[in-house]
Parts: sequence; C-alpha cells; structure tokens
Amino acid sequence: MAQGQCKFQAQKPKSKAAAVAVDRSRGLRKGGQAIAPKKVRVLQQQKLKKTLEVGIRKKIEHDVVMKANSSLPKKLALLKGPSKKTGAATLNKTPS
Repeated sequence: MAQGQCKFQAQKPKSKAAAVAVDRSRGLRKGGQAIAPKKVRVLQQQKLKKTLEVGIRKKIEHDVVMKANSSLPKKLALLKGPSKKTGAATLNKTPS
C-alpha cells in the first residue's frame, strides 16, 4: 500500500459564485457554442440570406407542383402537415 497522507474527496463549493468560477476554470465543454457576432451588419446579412433561401425554396416547390399538375392526367393533391398551433388538436380528432 502506498505510504503518505490519505486522499480526501474534493468538496463542492458552497456559494454560487464559487461554483461558477469552478465551471469556468474547467475549460472547454462538449457541444456547440454560439458566438455572438461583433457587428450588426453580420446579423443583417444572415437574416437576408435566410429570407432569400426560404423564398427560393418556396418558388422551386411551386414550380415543381405546377409542372406536375400540367403533366399529370389527374389533378395533383398536396398533403399539408398539421400547423404548429392546432397540430395536437387535429391529430386527436378522427374523421367519421
């Protein structure tokens, strides 16, 4: 058996400030971290890019549906998912 003093378990800090200091001293943590941009301009560019992507995607979907409708002998019926607000209410109801 090794000689020397007994090793004791590390005790948790009692105050919140000490606990936060211990967490910061540990270094990096797992998972993604969001780093806030330093300039408002970057935020505006990201927002514009997002709106353009959404608009382009909607336009492509609309064009595909219109082409499918024109080429099919039967009218194309699109199924839409339940909306976020009334999704749970419509799922519980059964058509009679």
